[in-house]
Amino acid sequence: MEKMNVLKYAPKLPAAIAYLVLLVLVMLLFFGRKTMSLRPAVIVEHWPDFYLHVSNFSISYLMLGGVGFMWILMGIPTRFLVVCGMLLIGCNFVYELWVPILNTPDVVDAYYGVAGTILALCFLLCVKRFGLVPLKKESET
Repeated sequence: MEKMNVLKYAPKLPAAIAYLVLLVLVMLLFFGRKTMSLRPAVIVEHWPDFYLHVSNFSISYLMLGGVGFMWILMGIPTRFLVVCGMLLIGCNFVYELWVPILNTPDVVDAYYGVAGTILALCFLLCVKRFGLVPLKKESET
């Protein structure tokens, strides 16, 4: 049986580190909703309601950033990242404005989701442009 390499690219070291740092930061923001010690004073001082909406930011970032990072390593075209980002933004607004299941409708939550999506998309586009190296095919080694 022939071994097939699904990944077409590997991340450069700075891209991999940036991915992990952003992932940790977004998770710390998410966990700061319940754990006061994880809330940086500068955020609470300037945006007292930040932790009421940060879950939408974090979930949107993780959905696009997590899946998107694997997609770019697999060589998925950029247009799919953009379409997925636009769909995620649309879903944020639909869910926050018209779906009351497990949710209190709040357009500010949708804006935080948009911010998380845009951050993930910008990061992924930068990695796609500057942070990848092609992997050699099995026949080239």
